[in-house]
Amino acid sequence: MRESQGKSVAETFAEAMSAYQDGKTAEARRLTRKLVERHPDFGGAHYLLGLLALDHGQGKAAAGHLARAITITPGQAVLHLTMGRALDLSGNHAEACLHYRTALSLTPDHAEAHARLGQGLRRLGKPGEAVSHCRRAVALDPAHAEAWNSLGGLLQETGQPAEAADCLRRALALRPDWPAALNNYGVALKDLGRLDEAATILEGAVGLRPAHGGSRANLAAVYRALGRLDDARAQAEAGTRAEPRNPDAWLELGLARQAEGYPDGAAAAFERAVAIAPKNVRAWFCLGEIRRSRGLADQARKAYDRCLTLDPADRFGAALGLALAVGTAAPDRAPAAYVRQLFDDYADRFDEALIGGLDYRAPALLAQALAAALGPVGGLTVLDAGCGTGLAAGMLRPLAARLDGIDLSPAMIAKAGERGLYDHLQTGDIVAALAAGGIRYDLIVAADVLVYLGDLAPLLTAAHAVLAPRGAFAFTVEKTDARAWILGPKQRYAHSAAYLGQAAAAAGFDVALMEDAVTRHDAGLPVPGLVVVLRKA
Repeated sequence: MRESQGKSVAETFAEAMSAYQDGKTAEARRLTRKLVERHPDFGGAHYLLGLLALDHGQGKAAAGHLARAITITPGQAVLHLTMGRALDLSGNHAEACLHYRTALSLTPDHAEAHARLGQGLRRLGKPGEAVSHCRRAVALDPAHAEAWNSLGGLLQETGQPAEAADCLRRALALRPDWPAALNNYGVALKDLGRLDEAATILEGAVGLRPAHGGSRANLAAVYRALGRLDDARAQAEAGTRAEPRNPDAWLELGLARQAEGYPDGAAAAFERAVAIAPKNVRAWFCLGEIRRSRGLADQARKAYDRCLTLDPADRFGAALGLALAVGTAAPDRAPAAYVRQLFDDYADRFDEALIGGLDYRAPALLAQALAAALGPVGGLTVLDAGCGTGLAAGMLRPLAARLDGIDLSPAMIAKAGERGLYDHLQTGDIVAALAAGGIRYDLIVAADVLVYLGDLAPLLTAAHAVLAPRGAFAFTVEKTDARAWILGPKQRYAHSAAYLGQAAAAAGFDVALMEDAVTRHDAGLPVPGLVVVLRKA
């Protein structure tokens, strides 16, 4: 097919594409529109018009052109890939993912399609599948910086900051001054507890993108963790000025003001955050907490109720805050999702924070108690219940022929596995796992675990059922003299000595040892506790 000036359609299209690639968009658009006018069934021209619209941020217009191109020339992976980009730009992420999947059905090893699909699935709240596609993208194309960045962001969001940091370093090696990757890398370093490094990286991200409220909010969070409260508040304020509709900046401003001792200002910032993002559970929880601290029980109730409506699994422990705020009966135990989230987020800095910051001594105290109550023993089948990162493993391993560990937090279990001291580790609820039976244990140990349980009867009953005759259950608790058990202001349960004795007897245990102990400090002050060893009667 020849144009009147002697050029074929293919030649005119090649000229238009060359102009586009050289940045001569006006010339590319002129030539392409001429092609469409004269040859409306030429799919390449509609494709190029779609690219031009995409470059100008016109997602809907791009999708219209690309739909026409796909109708004319179906079965082209590049068309579906570009259509997915147009739909993403328009906010239609679910349909975009369908086009990325179509592109992959046509070209299974298309790295860009895997990367784009991974990003789309991340937006749709499907992190597991998203990670799989991003991993495939970087395997196919190790120089794909966007895929490394997406993979790093996903791993950070799913509680794997160490691998996330490695991926983000790869992205930055390919694109050193990339603000988005610097921001993600800074967040991963923060979650690893490497706060000084995180501050440096996030300062770089803010320097490259000063009007990005999210980066300023992340830098504010790091400054707050470092105790640089003036700097934290200044960054959060700058974030709210740069992006007045950014809820994270308002949330960080509230947290900075709260840390500085300005509860009224903190409440105002949290209220702005929930007004901007009514489905932000963390913002509602922070608002409930600050209202509770100010004695505004009814207002706190509203915020906590909103949390529980938005997040019935209760990852932030709103049910605990609600009980403390309005004086209703506390739940029998902390929500499993709350405990899991708490320790997943804490895993990479858990040991340092507990031993260095809180003077945590539960494993050592339990070792002394076991020696006093049981005498010299060995060759036991032992369960470290709520094993965390395995801080108690070193004291338990010499007693054990077999040492198992269980914890609600997958991130904690991963850290425990790195110690190489356990014969078997599993993620799960302690009470449910014990109730399911299976292995019979000589010794069960729970260090600083029962602070997340109020009513201990289900645990004691389940432990009794799986212990061998004269088996032992050793644990620590925080102590109260008030009544059977209470929920404390830090959302940890405390138990009375009288209650422990009664509950143990009801479950079929004798008390071999019960002594006052200080297993940890909080704000520099000792937390009263008990160390207990029970024997199966």
